Amino acid sequence: MNTKRERTLEAIGKVFHVIDCILLAAFVLLVAGVLVKTIRLETVSLARIHLHGYLAVGFAAFFLLYLFPRTRNNTRWMMSFTHEFTHLVFAILFFRKIHRFNVDNKDSHVSFSSGWFGYTPITLSPYCIPLFTLALLPWRFTTGNVVFLAAIDILIGFTFAFHVCCWASQIRLHQTDITGPGAVRSLLFIALLQIINLCLVVLTPSSGVQLALERVFWGFPSSVLTGLF
Repeated sequence: MNTKRERTLEAIGKVFHVIDCILLAAFVLLVAGVLVKTIRLETVSLARIHLHGYLAVGFAAFFLLYLFPRTRNNTRWMMSFTHEFTHLVFAILFFRKIHRFNVDNKDSHVSFSSGWFGYTPITLSPYCIPLFTLALLPWRFTTGNVVFLAAIDILIGFTFAFHVCCWASQIRLHQTDITGPGAVRSLLFIALLQIINLCLVVLTPSSGVQLALERVFWGFPSSVLTGLF
């Protein structure tokens, strides 16, 4: 009786997994269209391209600093910290009880209580959520000063480069974070969020945060869907 019930639950789980992957794939295709529209808008003229200059400076500055051995070693520790800290933030957001948070050269992990909801976002968040970059976006609302806006854009570019480097060094198909939700589902989930993040970052210097959010989450998706029908 138990065996039959377990097989039924396993079969249902596989069906939902396939449906989940199909939906994620559809959303990835949708945001790919959003990315195409973003690139077209931001390359429509040289003047618009130049608005991303400070963002590019910050992005390049991170990799220049990464060339120095001492900076590189500290950055690697910071990547480990950010990975576990992102797990921590999302565990808190999904009301998990935190037991332990540890980051060092030998063992880095965060321990929290189990729960039925939020497993995938908590597990995959370090691979697709640029916490430091997202934390900087609201600062653009605090000033209209050109110099301060330039400084914020440089920091946005710098932190986004840091997160890109994190993702490139940490995403491995054999990792339990990736295999736990299922490799295909994980990669689709990561791709979806990374494309959204890229669009937001690219649109912000020219459109501002509010308009960038509107375009990424409503304007461009609506336009993509309208073009299909």
